Amino acid sequence: MALTDKKVYDNKSGFELQDLRDENIHMVCFKGADFHGVDMRDTSLTHVNFVNSRWEHIYFSNVHINMAQLGGTVFENIVRPDAPESHFSEEPGTDGWVNVEPVTFKRSDLSTAIFENCELVNVDIRNCNIDGLCIDGILIKDLLEQYHKAKG
Repeated sequence: MALTDKKVYDNKSGFELQDLRDENIHMVCFKGADFHGVDMRDTSLTHVNFVNSRWEHIYFSNVHINMAQLGGTVFENIVRPDAPESHFSEEPGTDGWVNVEPVTFKRSDLSTAIFENCELVNVDIRNCNIDGLCIDGILIKDLLEQYHKAKG
């Protein structure tokens, strides 16, 4: 069932798309829906429920997420582009578009999170509560206390 009779053609691959640009869609149920080839640039999602959803091959750069509950969520095979700097020579989600800006977590509760086999080179942790934070079973707070005693 089509949501609209308006059509637009994707310039890159020639697919015919239902044209919902600038539409306001309220109180909709997409339970069990399958979205493929969806262009959601500049979209705002508010009060959205993604419980048990599955996302694959997502271009998720320059996205701002505020007030998200992520309990039980698994982030797997997350990569950063291998480039010396960001460049926006093409639109997001197309070949050639690269964003290597850092991922930032602000005022977030990541307690009990597990980072397993992750690349954490040049990670910068600032002004954070690190009670119980362990790396390979070693309490980081204890290491920092020893460091400051030796330094002082």
